[in-house]
Amino acid sequence: MIMWTIQPYYVYQQLISNGFFYCNPNKSENLKHPDFKLAYQWMTKQLRARLAPPCNQITTPLWAWYRSYDYHHQRPDFRWTRDYPDEVCIEFDIPEEKVLLSDFEGWHFVLNDLYYSSATSEKELEQGERRFDALSKVEQQHIKERSWQQIFDITSRHGEWTRNGEIVQGCFWLLQLNQVRRVWRLKKGERVHEIYSV
Repeated sequence: MIMWTIQPYYVYQQLISNGFFYCNPNKSENLKHPDFKLAYQWMTKQLRARLAPPCNQITTPLWAWYRSYDYHHQRPDFRWTRDYPDEVCIEFDIPEEKVLLSDFEGWHFVLNDLYYSSATSEKELEQGERRFDALSKVEQQHIKERSWQQIFDITSRHGEWTRNGEIVQGCFWLLQLNQVRRVWRLKKGERVHEIYSV
């Protein structure tokens, strides 16, 4: 399965030096964000439940893109990609059984700790919200977390109420140098250029 991950340039250097890379949670910007911490813990729990667990020292998944725009399996558009002043886009080939794919838009329900309704109309949405609001906080949390399982359905759907699978992300434990196919460097103030290719 071909995927793309955006990482700081030092990750590429580490990958070349060690032959592998995994997430150091102390260096992850998203894990430092207090509003995101619970969502990332939830996704880590899902990854552990659905895929073979990593070795003991790996505790946090890496993230990559499978579909980056308009329902197409393609690398991210470099015009939109600027997470770090000096970063790389790494194209790699990883076995399907080592990745947990999810709908990027649906992921925002987890990030924002919101109930992910499966409604297909305004009426269904209002009825579902009334039922949800009538529950206790404990019941709401249980129902909310159960609703998040929908993010793992990446089936492409284009309807107003059923839109799904346009942008698909993936979580995995470990990136190995022998999986890497191409690398582009995206440094602020410089043109994007390819720095590695097999």
